[in-house]
Amino acid sequence: MPDESEIGMQALTDSWRPKRSPENLHRALGGRYKYVEKLLLLRSAAEVDFRDSNFGSGLPIEAIFRDELSRLLPTRYTVTCGTVSDRNGLTAGDCDVVLTNQEWFPAVKARATPDARYQVAPIEAVYGVLEVKQTLDTDSLDSAMAKLVRCHRLFRPLTAYSRFTENRGLFEPTDWLGNPLFSAIVAVRKHHDATVEDLLDRFVRLNRTLQRLEMVQCLCILGEGCFFWGWNPPGAENPSVATFRQEDLTADLHVVQATEQHGESALGGLMSRMLGHINQVVLSPADIAVHYGAGDSLKSRIPDLIPIHAQKEWSPRANGNWEGGAS
Repeated sequence: MPDESEIGMQALTDSWRPKRSPENLHRALGGRYKYVEKLLLLRSAAEVDFRDSNFGSGLPIEAIFRDELSRLLPTRYTVTCGTVSDRNGLTAGDCDVVLTNQEWFPAVKARATPDARYQVAPIEAVYGVLEVKQTLDTDSLDSAMAKLVRCHRLFRPLTAYSRFTENRGLFEPTDWLGNPLFSAIVAVRKHHDATVEDLLDRFVRLNRTLQRLEMVQCLCILGEGCFFWGWNPPGAENPSVATFRQEDLTADLHVVQATEQHGESALGGLMSRMLGHINQVVLSPADIAVHYGAGDSLKSRIPDLIPIHAQKEWSPRANGNWEGGAS
């Protein structure tokens, strides 16, 4: 039987329980998204007012959005802007927001100065692309869709879902995709002549004309709502968010919305969808320096030189300097 001191000690350690925070911490990130959304609206309005009052251009809304987004995303994702191109020499043009991996991938064309906008990123290095609009109407929606669809139509070698880091795969490749490109349109506000329903209807109808991997995945209008794609898995009771990497590539899709009426801000919906997507993306930097550098010129053979003959057998042990342990 435990003595009284052990019983007292047990009671003491049993009292060491996590306490409920006076703040609602399990929703703190959602509250942060709401705060940043309001901040974006205020900063945008202030820049417009400054421009109208002082005849200056002010800070563009896409620069404001990049600044705030870089604070929200994990530091492994570089939030930048610039041109996105592929190894065939095609380009989608200048993009407002590009989420890239600068740890594994070099820039094809680096900035001339730290403040310069122009740089070129290979599409293989890109997690996602966003177009940012001050005011959204059907014309600016079409313009943003065109830019993002061009990004989706660049040649982007597909990565198997079995690749678990940028330079290693774990098992045989599957039919699941490991690097679908994320894309979104972000608007500070809608045009006063446009309704959310009209803009969403056009967004859906334009996407309906595209191949599945060319579709723009998200439409976010700050203060109004965020709209993305969902589907109904066979046998599931509840719908799921479309990931564009597995069975939903051939399934019927429907629109999912995140609005204040549904308990989440527009920016919160965008961040949830974007992080859920890019956290599962593993890129492949193999041969980037070849495809964007010397290219096929490395493959040309110098004639009339004596070749090195094939070696019958090679192993590290046969080579005589193996230190990997006993055979």
